Amino acid sequence: MYVFTPDDGFHYFFGYYDLQPFDSSERFHLVHRVRFMDRLPAADDTAELGAVDLETGRFLKYAETTAWNFQQGAMLRYFGDDGHILYNVRDRGTPSGFAAEILEPKTGAKRRLPCPAADVSKDGTLLLSVNFSRIFDFRPGYGYAGVPDPRKDVRAPEDDGIFLTDTRTGNTRLIADYDRIRREFPQPPFSDGKLLVNHITFNPAGDRFLFLLRNFPEPGQRGWKTQLIVSDTDGKMKKLTDYCLNSHYHWKNDREILIVSSLRTEDDGFSLVLIDSETGEAVLLPDPNPNWDIHCLYSPDRRLIVGDSYPGGSRGATRSLWLIDTERGVMTEPVRVDTVIPPIVDIRCDLHARWSPSGHLLSFDSTHSGRRTSVLVTAEELLGHDGPPMTLPAR
Repeated sequence: MYVFTPDDGFHYFFGYYDLQPFDSSERFHLVHRVRFMDRLPAADDTAELGAVDLETGRFLKYAETTAWNFQQGAMLRYFGDDGHILYNVRDRGTPSGFAAEILEPKTGAKRRLPCPAADVSKDGTLLLSVNFSRIFDFRPGYGYAGVPDPRKDVRAPEDDGIFLTDTRTGNTRLIADYDRIRREFPQPPFSDGKLLVNHITFNPAGDRFLFLLRNFPEPGQRGWKTQLIVSDTDGKMKKLTDYCLNSHYHWKNDREILIVSSLRTEDDGFSLVLIDSETGEAVLLPDPNPNWDIHCLYSPDRRLIVGDSYPGGSRGATRSLWLIDTERGVMTEPVRVDTVIPPIVDIRCDLHARWSPSGHLLSFDSTHSGRRTSVLVTAEELLGHDGPPMTLPAR
């Protein structure tokens, strides 16, 4: 286990746990490079986008963007094949003020799509988009600063919601608007307030997607509740839970979803649950961090589940990486690292562990050194570790 990002005075991170930062050769790892980590990004703050050569440790700069945040970055990822990367940019010429850009690093050739990416199908042909300004008003750490939402005061607008773009032609259509979503899934009082679609993800086949429908907290209300909804690419939707506690998830296959959820009840603590998106059947799984949230992710062969904890309680300012071996029924805590507690919760550095395409490598982001860095660990290290958690030197 070691830090693979350069020690050059910059801060490095990749972003979210369910995006793929490794190329198919597993030699290059995408990263964001920034100059600060102690505040929210402003509209004119630039993130450099590139890859670290895992053989040489060099950072290879590909592009820049001012459409980014510390939780999910610029939605940076390899696109279609290793010859292209995709990321979001600021663009005054689009309806939202943001766009997705596709870059061929070898030639520098670029093309833009009319909507920013929230997710892209595995084959690269379809892109899902949502309103990042609306997300910024809900949680700044997941949206982009500097573009006011023209529908800010509309609780469920008819002209905003989930957009689908054909990446080959750029053709974009609104497949599920907020007003229709509210009417199809009413559950007062939550559905009566301002609504938000967030954390939207294609299944592996790219023919269906899952999203979280959340209510903006009303004055005096603490937190929010979340419906879990699945849809096809024509916008035909089905509710999987009422408004309750639903958080991070990952598609196990085209049908089953691993999610941290209170399992349809409003006030219970979190559990790790496997839900059949067609029947709604739910199965509780062993939970490494009971009643707390984790970022849960299957390995490519679906044998292992990795998840990282939040700091707090008896753990103080540390984060743990948990590993569940579903074949052996064994749960371990192979990694524990110190973390910087930030002045603003939305700029925290979650580990956001990500598997490489083969499942032989895992990377995660960390502030154990006092700076944002990215760390590499092998599956063999994780599986073979039966002692106290591995740690990294603190600052």
